[in-house]
Amino acid sequence: MDERLAEHLRLLGKYLDYLDGFALKPMDEFLKDITLRGAAERYLQLAIESCLNIGNRVLSLTYNDADLGAPENYADIFIKLGKLGIFTQEFVLNLVNMARFRNKLVHAYWEIEPERIYDILQNNVKDIHEFKQRIIGFLNANEIEKG
Repeated sequence: MDERLAEHLRLLGKYLDYLDGFALKPMDEFLKDITLRGAAERYLQLAIESCLNIGNRVLSLTYNDADLGAPENYADIFIKLGKLGIFTQEFVLNLVNMARFRNKLVHAYWEIEPERIYDILQNNVKDIHEFKQRIIGFLNANEIEKG
């Protein structure tokens, strides 16, 4: 497997382990613990950015085959991966929302309520797990090795 992809997938797995651990905390404990909340936000951001890096790398390695062109923004990375057939259009919408949330984490973090982060841990981190599994399946099926 391409070394950069392998490294980003390894990091994504580590971030997902942390997020899964945070999700096990009861909501009241999560909301009271400012350090835990901050860690959850940061690892959520890192997990999303890893998905974006992985997606961008997959697109760069398949560009000649798919002729999709370069993504214009973060959401476009996921849209183009959908056009490759890696994700359903419905799932692409989830990923586009994830990219938008990443922007909010980075650029408007003061607007994010801790309850929203907890809700994402409970209900949306599964999308990042699914992203990882579908990417690995695509890479294995298409024998993408080197950049």
